[in-house]
Amino acid sequence: MGAYLYLAKMKLMAFLTYRFEVITSLGTNLIILMASVFLWKTAYSGTDAISGVTESQMLTYTIISVLLSSFFSSNIEHSLQERIAQGNIALDFLKPINLIFAYLSEDIGISMSSVVSKLIPVLIISALFVQVPLPGSWLSFLVFLISSMLSYLILWLINALIAVLCFWTVQLGELKTVKDGIILLISGKIIPIWMFPKWMQKVLSFMPFQYVYQTPLSIYINRITRQEIAFSLFIQAIWVLFLSLALIMLWNKARKHVFIQGG
Repeated sequence: MGAYLYLAKMKLMAFLTYRFEVITSLGTNLIILMASVFLWKTAYSGTDAISGVTESQMLTYTIISVLLSSFFSSNIEHSLQERIAQGNIALDFLKPINLIFAYLSEDIGISMSSVVSKLIPVLIISALFVQVPLPGSWLSFLVFLISSMLSYLILWLINALIAVLCFWTVQLGELKTVKDGIILLISGKIIPIWMFPKWMQKVLSFMPFQYVYQTPLSIYINRITRQEIAFSLFIQAIWVLFLSLALIMLWNKARKHVFIQGG
């Protein structure tokens, strides 16, 4: 456990040293935040509610979505692709650590750096222009945090599954772009799933994407009942388990592929 905590700490310190990247990323998040806020203000002009959600709830949804995206940082696709392209992955398999946990630890470190360099500054600056609504109670905020942690794991596991494909393709190419586009469109990050057609909502309910952003954000704005919250958390946990098993199976297959190719 100590080795993985050390990896997370080193990644946290490393990313905090890149000040220019931190500043540009912070500026980008602020632009996205303000643009989204003004977009929804325009959409709600002359309307009290859309799909049963008030303007205040929607603005809260938007603000928290940007804050979550600041925390949901992942570098496994780039790291693993680079190690495979350079041929160093075979040496990594000889290290006395679990590589999956090592990559997860590094990405947790990156996320922690994002909290310091992106999330907190965006929250403070946005509060100067838009009132950031607080959750209804500490209990609902705690449930939101639990759901967010599960969301992070779901997103990370999806990224990890895509990254492992590098063992066969070497370069991800446009596959990562397609994956990012899918998550952007049908995870509830920008447009809530409840605004989609009913038939599409049913289809998406069988996929993991809406449980990345839609679920924790719906909990935060009290869009769903306690029974629905409990069910959503259960489904999130199931997706974490399913994706974890899928990653382990694909990883073991990739490892055998490396050893076979290496003779």
